[in-house]
Amino acid sequence: MRDETIILECEDCGVTVEAQVLQSYSMRPDGELPRLYTFAKCPRCESPFVAVQESSLVDESWDGPQRLYPPPHSPLGQNLPRPIQKAFNEAAQCLRARAYTASAIMCRKTLEGICVEHKINERNLGSSLKRLRDEGVIDKRLFEWAEELRVFGNEAAHGVNVTIAPQDAKDILDFTHALIEYVFTFQERFQAFKRRHLETKGNI
Repeated sequence: MRDETIILECEDCGVTVEAQVLQSYSMRPDGELPRLYTFAKCPRCESPFVAVQESSLVDESWDGPQRLYPPPHSPLGQNLPRPIQKAFNEAAQCLRARAYTASAIMCRKTLEGICVEHKINERNLGSSLKRLRDEGVIDKRLFEWAEELRVFGNEAAHGVNVTIAPQDAKDILDFTHALIEYVFTFQERFQAFKRRHLETKGNI
């Protein structure tokens, strides 16, 4: 076995750690550089990791590890409105810094940004989310998610004695990310898909 540790970010601990390597193996997909897959664990909380590294083009070493599990957040769409992107990124930074309550508050602010972007500004966030649902921007299931995120955000912002647990904060961030992807990225991709389909039919 090679080095007994690899450097990875542990989301549960909110820090970069020297993860303890438990097992690894290498393979070479057809026509691609060799890859090294590693199963490791956090030395602090013992959470599991799966990471991959590609062979360096310079020497026989391996490039830096990329975490596959837990999966990192996919990059936000390039066309995402700047205020929403900024609020979500700050929520993610708070989570990494283990400022869980602050992360939940920033996720709530992200929800507010989604409403404002759709020209919805009711007397409170709950009413704005209902309008998002009624106007078809989000469906019933996503409304339930958004409503739960709003409640957590309210408690985090206004309850002096309320603290957000680490796993709750991570889930809140994940659900917020999913809402952003649905409202902006996937909606846009679906419209582009329909346009391509119509153009294809018109050329037949």
